[in-house]
Amino acid sequence: MRGAVLLILSLGLCSICPIIAAENAVSEDIESSLDYLDGSGVTIAVADTGIDMDHSCFRDTINETGAPSENHRKIVHLNDTIDGWDNQGHQQFRHGTHIAGILACDPLDGDENMKSMSSGAKLVVQDIVDSSGWAVPEDVTELLYESSKYGAVINSWSWGDNTINYTNRSEMIDAWTIENPWSLVFVAPGNTGNTVLEPANAYNVVSVVASDSEENGSLWPGNSHGPDVNGRRGVFVSSPGMAVLSANADGDKFTLNNGSREMTGTSMATPMAASFTSLLQQLVQDEYGFTPSAPLLRAMLASSAEGIDSNVPNFMQGYGRPSLSGFENSYFIHDSYMVENWTSLIHTRGSNLSDLIANPWNGDGASGPFLSENQSWSKMFAPSPGEDIEVVMSYNARPGNYEIDDLRLVLHTSDGRFAVDDKIGNSGYSVLYHDSFGGPLSKNSSNETTVMIRIPASQLENLEWVKIEVIANDIFDGKNVGFLGIEGTKLGFGLVATGVQELVQNTAPIITVLEGPSGGENYTENLSIKVQIVDGEGDGYVAAIRLNNTNYSIDLSDCAISFVVSQVFTCEISISQDLIPMPVNREDWRFEVVVVDDNSSIWTGPKISTFTSNNFSIWWVSPFLEEPEESSPSVKDSDGERNRVLLWGIIGVIFGAIVAAGVMFRGFEKRALDIVPPPFREKE
Repeated sequence: MRGAVLLILSLGLCSICPIIAAENAVSEDIESSLDYLDGSGVTIAVADTGIDMDHSCFRDTINETGAPSENHRKIVHLNDTIDGWDNQGHQQFRHGTHIAGILACDPLDGDENMKSMSSGAKLVVQDIVDSSGWAVPEDVTELLYESSKYGAVINSWSWGDNTINYTNRSEMIDAWTIENPWSLVFVAPGNTGNTVLEPANAYNVVSVVASDSEENGSLWPGNSHGPDVNGRRGVFVSSPGMAVLSANADGDKFTLNNGSREMTGTSMATPMAASFTSLLQQLVQDEYGFTPSAPLLRAMLASSAEGIDSNVPNFMQGYGRPSLSGFENSYFIHDSYMVENWTSLIHTRGSNLSDLIANPWNGDGASGPFLSENQSWSKMFAPSPGEDIEVVMSYNARPGNYEIDDLRLVLHTSDGRFAVDDKIGNSGYSVLYHDSFGGPLSKNSSNETTVMIRIPASQLENLEWVKIEVIANDIFDGKNVGFLGIEGTKLGFGLVATGVQELVQNTAPIITVLEGPSGGENYTENLSIKVQIVDGEGDGYVAAIRLNNTNYSIDLSDCAISFVVSQVFTCEISISQDLIPMPVNREDWRFEVVVVDDNSSIWTGPKISTFTSNNFSIWWVSPFLEEPEESSPSVKDSDGERNRVLLWGIIGVIFGAIVAAGVMFRGFEKRALDIVPPPFREKE
């Protein structure tokens, strides 16, 4: 592989690039909840020309270079077996140091403008150049295994061969990444101004072109671009890559230098995108407690991107330039590959690609789902008012000698429409079809493995819900049935959705008795109960209170009330007016409170809450009696069970009336509850 060429002009972090890049992610002028993101807790692997470790960006202390280790400030591991040290006159030596600075520079002294967007990240450094030129390993999966060994998901490669063909190296990357879903390679596509070069044409990589750093930016004219030789977009995202200022190597390992220089090209744009993605990895690790897989990181990266020359993903800009602004508000992520310890899982399977293939994984221990052909996954949401909905799904493809699996992304709306992946018009939004004229799978899919749906807020008004669905339309029938990987029959995915709010199961109203019988009391005249009802959904409810005993029940017509908001109300009972002529002198009286909420959605059912007090006594003496009864209240034993059945029959009738009232509230008088879809609703 000594014919490999450097794909980009040297680029550096210009004096404003770190600021611009940060503004592109999170504006420094506006306080953001994401301002803390700096790549901390993330290890990035960089395979390039080596590194000047005594540079202020990387050395362990102000006065000591330090030895690479997990305790080193910056360098977790240095593999310099190809070239132990470059001489001062070796031009290529400076390339790797510059790129490493873009990825993780946190200068101890010198120009603060060198500071990386991901200044908190650490590095695995792989020197693949000697004094005579590039010496990339014939089997590049050796580099990927080494980076996995030290916990790096993100790999930054600013190099390749001067060919547009899908090469053995491209195939190796795809084979490794479908076996190890925690391996994501960022690749520079070249500086030719023509078709992307290998290995940027591998299916599962992130190919990055260069842009300027202006708010209303433009693409660098030297970018190699798509479509690639496989007919895919070929470019995934754009990132600042013009006049980038970063660390400058001086070729002397003992100087404790702090120099800087500017370089330009896709070689610089690539680590810029990798640096940004480390912020996404940190976000997931900090907020959700797991290391995201490559499919989830790709989905989040695509979702974050903002168009430069168009709002439509295309072969010149990819999805556009990354920005953290899309993750400022509510969003949803799903990662089929979420596991507790991904490095242990990979390393127990073996130390090279052949071992991984020979020891396939069936997905045990991960969140899943892993879909076989004709299976699907779905989740319902409520649109966030006034926001566009954007959904991105990504999955790994098998190597080029296999057909690309077909996972379809579909969005259904509550008014009977749907959108499918990658059907985005010139407006930048997806086409919405009416399901009465066809189904999602009737729409052709692309050969892309990262796909998007984007719906404008204007099309989402008055929608109760949207459903996001992933359908395994066509999955390779491999020999390892029930397993993942090259010869597996199951496939996982990463997904991110913005502009949505999660729906939660409808909860029953909460009943709290503030005043009333606690048990054992004896009432001779009047009695009352004071109740507080809290309806968390705020969609209204109907409440009814009755008096029960072992033999019969008395419905209290004056104590049936409907409310829209949480309420405190009191039910007062006059024994002589409300209970007579029923036999009232008993020791087994109890209050029962029944509350049914009115759910505003037709696709979730009402919830019922009940409260029953402890027993109390009533001993009422008629004023027409000359002498009071001497006996205390007693419980009558006659046909208790039969009357209890009767009681619940009455309760059923009342429930029916209450539910009917709830339906009335919603204006759906003619709808039957037995056609109501599953019990979920919006969290408010």
